[in-house]
Amino acid sequence: MRILVTGGLGVNGVWVVQKLLERGLEPIVADIRQDFSLAPDLEAKVDFQTLDVTNMENVEQVLAQSKVAAIIHLAAFIDPEMDHEPFRAFRVNSLGTVNLLEAARNSHVRRFVSASSRAVYGATPEGVGEPHYQSIPETYPKRPVKAYDVTKLGSEQMGQVYRDVYGLEFAALRFAGIYGPGKQARHGKMSLRSRLVEDPVKGIPVRVERGGDQKDDMIYVDDGAEALVRAVLADALPHSAYNIGSGKGQTLREVADAVRAAVPGADIYIGPGLNPLGFDVHRSAVFDCSLAHQDFGYSPKFDLMHGIADYVRHLRSP
Repeated sequence: MRILVTGGLGVNGVWVVQKLLERGLEPIVADIRQDFSLAPDLEAKVDFQTLDVTNMENVEQVLAQSKVAAIIHLAAFIDPEMDHEPFRAFRVNSLGTVNLLEAARNSHVRRFVSASSRAVYGATPEGVGEPHYQSIPETYPKRPVKAYDVTKLGSEQMGQVYRDVYGLEFAALRFAGIYGPGKQARHGKMSLRSRLVEDPVKGIPVRVERGGDQKDDMIYVDDGAEALVRAVLADALPHSAYNIGSGKGQTLREVADAVRAAVPGADIYIGPGLNPLGFDVHRSAVFDCSLAHQDFGYSPKFDLMHGIADYVRHLRSP
């Protein structure tokens, strides 16, 4: 089975591609540039296609040539300053998704699984986040605020349109906060959890002045990749959107404890309070992931302690 993975050389993409290969499937890896730095061993194992999702001619050409049965769509524009570039965010995240949806239906692609985000729910209201942390289902109201939030929800809704009108088996997976190798290098300021892991491995002290009381749903990158692969291979996808997380609220202090267990002597300080990144839209939530478990058997393999330990193992691997 041939599966196109857009953004296949990104932080999440390389894990997805590896899981597809392990299952004996044939991933077609598509990305804006041929940069295998996150997984050099994959270069000799996969068919790579240069893909700019904003260029419809390029998208149609790749789909026509690759003859895939399914798409895992991970390509996206995500950056700490992206709210100052709303047009670019729309072109890549929303228009890029619609280009792929249109090309997919013209190429008779059966299934389209897209990476979405908790950002579609918008700012977390009191009672759902701090202090009670009520878990939220997929039906929870969507109140997108920032450019990224809006583009992700728009992409989901257009996927639903293609599902309704053309019968394309579309589903969006809304991820909680993902941590894992490569996040700090590719996502900078937005990868605070990765800094808590990667700096201590290098012997660098970490100081986070606030946010130690903030609970959030966190998922290791391996579990996120497994969810995407399970969704694309499921017998059926009865729903068009699924929450993917751990189903638990945990703090940065708990992350720090897991790092200290994996990296003895790690020098980490986490100050009290909420909103560690200081964003003006405060997002934190705990996901109800029962639909994903019901429909394609998703259940996280890694708890926080084991996820951090595996992360450290990858960082220390030659």
